[in-house]
Amino acid sequence: MSQLLIPVIHSIPDGEALIKTVLHHYPISNINSCKLYKRGLNDTYLVETEQERYILRVYRRGWRNKQEIDFELELLAFLQKQKQPVAYPIARNDGVFTTEIAAPEGKRYAAVFSYAPGRAVNENLDGIQSYRLGEALAKIHQTLDEFKSSFTRPALNSDYLLYWSIQAITPLYQHRESDINYLQKQVDQIKRQLEEFKLPLLAPAYGICVGDVHSGNVHFTKQNEPTLFDFDQCGYGWRAFDIAKFLHVAIRMKIDVTVRNSFIEGYQSIRKLSETDLAAIPVFIKAAHIWVMGISASLVEDVLAYGWFTDEWIDERLAMLKKLDDVEV
Repeated sequence: MSQLLIPVIHSIPDGEALIKTVLHHYPISNINSCKLYKRGLNDTYLVETEQERYILRVYRRGWRNKQEIDFELELLAFLQKQKQPVAYPIARNDGVFTTEIAAPEGKRYAAVFSYAPGRAVNENLDGIQSYRLGEALAKIHQTLDEFKSSFTRPALNSDYLLYWSIQAITPLYQHRESDINYLQKQVDQIKRQLEEFKLPLLAPAYGICVGDVHSGNVHFTKQNEPTLFDFDQCGYGWRAFDIAKFLHVAIRMKIDVTVRNSFIEGYQSIRKLSETDLAAIPVFIKAAHIWVMGISASLVEDVLAYGWFTDEWIDERLAMLKKLDDVEV
């Protein structure tokens, strides 16, 4: 009796199989192990050799297309050539950065990155580290003003950050009509406020943003030298949003306000923010909060189960959204 093949939403590739089918294309020898390290927007593996560590990312099907992946990898390779402190992609033996995988759910892409030296500090970020991270982001912004790519990437604008997000959230909470209406009003208000700032669409205020700079996406050495990684959410947008994204995560982690302010001080030691930039940051923090909600909602079924999205989930996030009205920069 023949077995019925059931469609797969999201598969987890076996680490040993990735060594044989993917990693042999790269200039990496004497691999000891390839282990699933983290699940999230994509599947992340820690690759260890006798002397080195690497990160292997298998992009989730349906999250990034090939153009968007190539944009990110080209950007990181550019930053590495410009001696910016980032985890950079490792080219295959044939010179390309990605390897195609025939997964059960369909075509997926893999890329290998250098391992950022040091360690993540997360909620233990201190003032010196925060200042150094702000400096690093400002230098990256300045460097990326010179970057040109033939690949495309979604702009981090109101349509993407806000309207895409509420479209992802709404189907999960149709029984919470009043809360969805409140969220829609917030989206409309944020968009209106950002339009009133009349932020320029020119560098240095506007350009490529990292999209997810925070104390969990950077490693610090013992000398507090930062190396940034995970540029999966990068795209063209206002640089004030990149700063707001850091502050949003820092607020969620309950990092002290003086440490958060050190980040802005470090940034401004390299690139001075305009009064309009500073005024827009609290609004962008709220936009970042809604965007993170939307990203989580978009993961339903293939990463997060429906059971994840309880009434408590939306209660907590709406409560924080209301508290963000009191944030000042």
